[in-house]
Amino acid sequence: MKQLLYICLVFWGSCFYFITCHAEITINDYLATAFKDEALVYQTEKIAFLKNSSSNTPYINEVELRMQIDEFEDSKHKYTVRMNMNGWGEHSQGKKVYEASLKYNETERAILLNDSLKDRYIDIIGYNYLEMLMVLKDSLMHVYTDRVEVLKKSVGTLQFDAVELIDTERELLDLQLDMVNIKNEKVVIEEKIKLFFSTENEDILIIKDMIDIYSIQDKIIKLKGSFEQKNVHIQHGQYNFEMADAKYKLEQAENKTYLSFLEASYDMDQKEKFEKAFTFEFGVTIPIVNPNRLDINRRKLNSLKAKSNWMNVKKNIQMNFYALSRKIKRLITQYDIISMQKKKSRTEETFDIFRQMDGANPLILLKLKESMLKNEITLLKIQHQIYETYIKLLDCSGELSSTPLINYLSKNSESLSVP
Repeated sequence: MKQLLYICLVFWGSCFYFITCHAEITINDYLATAFKDEALVYQTEKIAFLKNSSSNTPYINEVELRMQIDEFEDSKHKYTVRMNMNGWGEHSQGKKVYEASLKYNETERAILLNDSLKDRYIDIIGYNYLEMLMVLKDSLMHVYTDRVEVLKKSVGTLQFDAVELIDTERELLDLQLDMVNIKNEKVVIEEKIKLFFSTENEDILIIKDMIDIYSIQDKIIKLKGSFEQKNVHIQHGQYNFEMADAKYKLEQAENKTYLSFLEASYDMDQKEKFEKAFTFEFGVTIPIVNPNRLDINRRKLNSLKAKSNWMNVKKNIQMNFYALSRKIKRLITQYDIISMQKKKSRTEETFDIFRQMDGANPLILLKLKESMLKNEITLLKIQHQIYETYIKLLDCSGELSSTPLINYLSKNSESLSVP
C-alpha cells in the first residue's frame, strides 16, 4: 500500500513539474498577460478612487457659528450663523471637471493597455520571424560551409577560383556573426516572456495558425478613416482639453462670488419682540478688479495648449494612418511579386533534376540552393514587415484599443481568455 502511494505521489509530482515547466505558451496566453500589467493595476485603482469620490461642489463654502456673550448674562447672548458662498456656477463647473478627469484617466488606462498589447504583438511577430530566419540562415551557412570545402578540394586544379573562395569565406563569417545577433535578439524576447511564465522550454512560445498575408489584406481594406472616434490617443487628447477647459471655467466661476455671504442673527436681549431679535444680512460683491486674473489667464493658456496638442495628435495620427496604409499595400505588392516569381521560376525544379545527374558540378548545385534560400529570406523579411505594419495600422486606426479582447494574429480572430 505504501509503495502504491509512493508511486502515485511521484507520478503526480512528475505531472505537476511537466505542466509548470514544459507547458506550451500560446499567442493567446502571452497576449492575456497585458491585462495584468502593474501600471494597469495602479491606473484601475486610481479610476476606482475617482468613481467613489463625490462629484458635487457645494453651494456653500463654509458655515460659521458665532455666539456673543455680554456680561455673562443669558438674556444678553447673541447667536449668529454666517454662510460664505461659493462662486456663481462653481457647482456645475466642478462637476464638469470631475467628469472630464474621470474620462481622461479612463483613456489613460486604455492607452496603457493598448501599448502593452501592441508590445506583445510585436514580440510575437519578432519571435516568429527570428525562429524562421534562424532555420533559413542555418541552411545557408551549411551551403557556404560546403562550398568552402568544395573550393578547397579544387586547389591546384584548373577549376580552382581563389577569389570565389575568399568571397565565400567572407560571406560565411558574416553569416556566423549575423546568427549570433539573431540568437541574441531571440533570447531578449524569450527573457521578456519568462517574466510572466515559469518555463524551461528552449522554444517557449508556440506559434501556429497565424493569419496569412492575404487575410491581412482583406482586413485592412475594412479599416476606413474611423480612427478619430476609435483611436484612444485622440480621445485622450480630447479629454485632456475638456479637463483643462473645465478647470479654466471653474477658476472663472470661483471668482464670481456675487453673493458673498448670508447671515442670520438672534439677539436674546430682544427676545420679547421676534422681529427685533431676529436679523438677516447678505453681502453682494461688486467686481472692479479681478485679483486672480493671472491664475485665470494661466488656466486659459493651459486650455489653449491642450487644444493645440489635441489637434496635433489628430493630424499626426491621420498622416500616420495613411502612410501605414500605403506602406502595407506596397509590401503586399512586393510579396506578390516574389511569390509569383518563385512559382514561375524553375530553380527548385532545376536543382532537383541537376542533383540526380551523375557527375553534376557541386558548385552549381550549391549556388542554386543559395539562390533558393536567399529568395526565401527576402520573402520572410517582407512578411515580417507586413505583420508589423498590420499591428501598427490596427493601433493607429483604433481597432486595437476599441476591441482589445481579440487576437488579431489568429486566423479566425479568436477571443482572448482573460481571467
